[in-house]
Amino acid sequence: MGIIINRSTLEWQHHGYQSLNIALSTLEYSIKCVDPKILVNRTVNLKGLKLRLKGIKSEKVELDLNDYDSVYIIGAGKATARMTESLCEILKGRISYGAINVPYNTKTQIDGISITEANHPLPDSSGVNGTKKILGILKKTKSSDLVFVLISGGGSALLPLPAQGITLLNKQQIVNTIMSRGASIREINVVRKHLSMVKGGQLIRYVKKGCIVVSLILSDVIGDKLDTIASGPTVPDSSTFQEAALILKKYHLWNGKRGRNSSSVKELIIKGMRGIINDTPKPGDQIFNKVHNLLIGNNALVCENAIKYLRKHRLQASSLGSSFDGEAKNFGRMLAKLANTYKIPFRKFGFVLGGETTVKLNKVKSNGVGGRNQEAILAAILSSKFHSQDDISIVCMGTDGIDGNSDAAGGLLTPKTISMVKEKKLELKRYLNNHDSNNALKKVNSIIMTGRTGTNVNDIAIICRLK
Repeated sequence: MGIIINRSTLEWQHHGYQSLNIALSTLEYSIKCVDPKILVNRTVNLKGLKLRLKGIKSEKVELDLNDYDSVYIIGAGKATARMTESLCEILKGRISYGAINVPYNTKTQIDGISITEANHPLPDSSGVNGTKKILGILKKTKSSDLVFVLISGGGSALLPLPAQGITLLNKQQIVNTIMSRGASIREINVVRKHLSMVKGGQLIRYVKKGCIVVSLILSDVIGDKLDTIASGPTVPDSSTFQEAALILKKYHLWNGKRGRNSSSVKELIIKGMRGIINDTPKPGDQIFNKVHNLLIGNNALVCENAIKYLRKHRLQASSLGSSFDGEAKNFGRMLAKLANTYKIPFRKFGFVLGGETTVKLNKVKSNGVGGRNQEAILAAILSSKFHSQDDISIVCMGTDGIDGNSDAAGGLLTPKTISMVKEKKLELKRYLNNHDSNNALKKVNSIIMTGRTGTNVNDIAIICRLK
């Protein structure tokens, strides 16, 4: 969990730069601190039959397991498997049954839990089948039951159930196109909610009135808005069909070409705007009276632990926040500017930055392989002014271990990276314009590989300078 599998190779290829060793160790340490099993164990405390839960925002819930006939677990997301493992260990056989949806190749088995592997970031039929299993459990609940809902990033794609009148293909086309055009996660999720039967608080419509629902939520969105994380299946939704229509118009999908826009999607949203079909349940709706939503981890937590590690190693370390967004290439240029200009003799320093940027793909020509973290590093290389005698490193990584459409977690930059670019006479601007950061960074031995980490709290970037 959180181990950089090509670390020894990277340190050999970039030997002489202790800053890289510290930066990679900081990544590993901070990601281990947001292991979902650790976060659930920190949140959920069972003494006898008394269950006490406390979220990171000091939300508290106290329950007595004697009060419930059955206890169920459902959920969806990249971190949900490890969250489920931890909760099942805590409750020690008290789970009646459960069903969760996780990404393909999660390869987890948990007694009493039906695990469906499905596609991400685009939903597929396997995800739909898994969602139907989850609804099957909820429809059987009684007012005397307790349901745990485990939600993490990726849940939007992994908990799909298209609204009546549209197909999964309709939804895939719309979501894929607005993602490629640089829509924010909130914009994407507003559309997802209004093309779904479960998102935007609608999952609670399937629960028996009076049944207690406790959602444990791991945030992968800037600002930790619960109604945005995994499109908020258990959270009241303030967005509307009208807003969904405006977003589709903004990205030229309202009257687009057939195949990128579906008349059935437009018809659905128009029905919603006219009140022919119900909108998502809003704040104040009584269906949420027995629902408790607890945030158990976020990007600020991973950044906080990164700072602790850097300071432990006697660096003057500062967190610049967890709200960085915008285009990845602009973020990379900013990282390079910070590293270029902040230099104090005889003082070691580190910066930690968190958030999630975007990559606006080319509409006409084909795009290469990469992701936002690698693209940020590629842009940083083009803007950096490092010298071989500088002991400085920049690393960028997705905490889930998967960056864009590549198998890498992210990328890194040291003075050695720059010397290899010059030696090989690489035209990095061409790679950047083609969004082919993965292939560019492979040529200069600057790819970070972890495989799936089992967690997901956005991205983290670290600048480490020793001299």
